[in-house]
Formats: sequence, C-alpha cells, structure tokens
Amino acid sequence: MNNLTIYECDDIIKTIESKAREEDGEISAEDIQVIVEAQTTSVEKLGKLVNYISFLNQFCDTADNEMKRIGERKRITKNRLESIKTYLIPYVQQRNGITVGTHRLSIRTSKAIVLADGFNNPMYCNTKTEIVPDKPKIKESIESGIEVQGAVLENRVHLQVK
Repeated sequence: MNNLTIYECDDIIKTIESKAREEDGEISAEDIQVIVEAQTTSVEKLGKLVNYISFLNQFCDTADNEMKRIGERKRITKNRLESIKTYLIPYVQQRNGITVGTHRLSIRTSKAIVLADGFNNPMYCNTKTEIVPDKPKIKESIESGIEVQGAVLENRVHLQVK
C-alpha cells in the first residue's frame, strides 16, 4: 500500500465506495482498513507534494531576490569602476601611459555619436516597430562633412588596463 500514488489511493476509495453502494452500505473491516491506509497514504503524499511546491515557490522568490541583489551590486561596482577610471585618466594621459606592476595603463581615444533626445531622422535610422538611429551611418556622414541635425561626433577617452 505504501507505494501507491495519490491518484491510485483516490481510485481505491472510489472502488470501495462503489462496492459499498452495491452491498447496501455494508463495508467489511478489511475494506475499511484499506480505505484508511489509502486515505492516510494519499494525504501524506499530497502533503509532501504541497511542501515541495512551497519549497520551490520559496526557492524562486529567493532566486529573484538574489538576482536583484546581485544586479544592484553589479551596478554599484560598475559605477565605482567608472569613477576610478575617470579619476585615473588625466594622470595616465599626462604621462603618456604608465606601468604599474604587471599592468600597463594607457589611453585609447574613440569617437561616439551623441544623439539629441527624440532623434528620428529617417535617413539615419533603421525602422522596426520604433525608430532606431543608425549610429555607424551617422558617424560616417559627420566624418565626411555632412551635418546631421540632432547628432554630434564627440571624442571620448577610455582607460585601458592590460
């Protein structure tokens, strides 16, 4: 009896109830024992399953909270990292790069497109369900002397740590 699933336990109860109806409500002691064992096993298995469901729900909630916590830590760490790099850039720039232990600090310049809020020049945007500026195309146009309204080419300085 202990290896029955909760569904098999329900089937036994239905079978015994059907048998009792056929026999004018009479149920033998043996049949009652089967019902009690089946009912107990069914409730125990159902209880274990409900506990497991509860555990899984709590695990999901804990995982969600942990993901939020880790995301927040990542955001804070990235901000701290950018602050330190911003602080070091003038120092490294003045010295045209330096070596610290096994690390080489150098400066790399790049160009980045800065778009005005609401930039939607169709000539320089890829269209999907929303207007998405085509920054490489905008950059190419600005570098070749074409003025693109709402966009400027900005020189940026980045710290490289190798």
